[in-house]
Amino acid sequence: MDAIKEPTTVSYRGSSWTFIDVHEAEHNGIRYIFGRLSKYKPLGEVTVVDTRKRTEETQIEPNLKVASSPFVYIPSHSGIAFLNVYNHIEQKAFINRFCSIIEETYQRFFVDCHIELVSDLRSFSAKVSSLDGIYHVNAKISPPNPMFGCLWAELKDYLIKRNTDRMTVVEDAPDNQPLNTDLPYHIEKAANQTAEEQYVSDEPLPIGDAAILMAADGYGHGTVKGRRNNETVTIKTSETVKNFSFDKNPEPHELFDKAVEVFDDIKEKRHLGH
Repeated sequence: MDAIKEPTTVSYRGSSWTFIDVHEAEHNGIRYIFGRLSKYKPLGEVTVVDTRKRTEETQIEPNLKVASSPFVYIPSHSGIAFLNVYNHIEQKAFINRFCSIIEETYQRFFVDCHIELVSDLRSFSAKVSSLDGIYHVNAKISPPNPMFGCLWAELKDYLIKRNTDRMTVVEDAPDNQPLNTDLPYHIEKAANQTAEEQYVSDEPLPIGDAAILMAADGYGHGTVKGRRNNETVTIKTSETVKNFSFDKNPEPHELFDKAVEVFDDIKEKRHLGH
């Protein structure tokens, strides 16, 4: 929280980045921080018209804004919602620069920042279900905080029991043979859950399947490789991101209300528990 309110500035490829317009508030007992990730040029150039000479001239403009991405961070949900600014601050850039600012604010001393994207399960399910077979599964996951999904509860318990901060699961099938997995079925069932109707597997999911679902719920990132019409297809959990449309210049409390609504909907429909 303090690193967002009193951030340092980082530089990357000629641009500087920091947080601006930071606003901390509380609504219905829930704390949140609103701010903007700002990208700017320390020595920018602007073109002006010299009306006397009837010419165009270039002027140096200090701290020239390139773009900014509004965001809201909600600690109780361990969640953040942000604007994807096409060509300037897209998802990967936002995550990398946001985490870099947090870490550099503390000189990278005993601090680590990660943002994992929550997948849209319906989109993810449609892609995985279209495969003729799955030949590779790769997931990098971290213990959940504060919520977890029932379909991967056993994997969560294992990580906590082992005191594991991060775990990587890789499964490769033999040549020309698919993995023995029901992953498409489990993802489809998870995607079709409602707040009233929960999908419960008859037995604990295999570790590879559980890890992919855990990553899709925002506690890591995963990759599924398979074949479709004799072509190799790679599907990443980060490619089917849960998103929503909103004003690009939002009021802090309005973005907070929308983000809480989305997070609560995910929690209820995926039956994430504490």
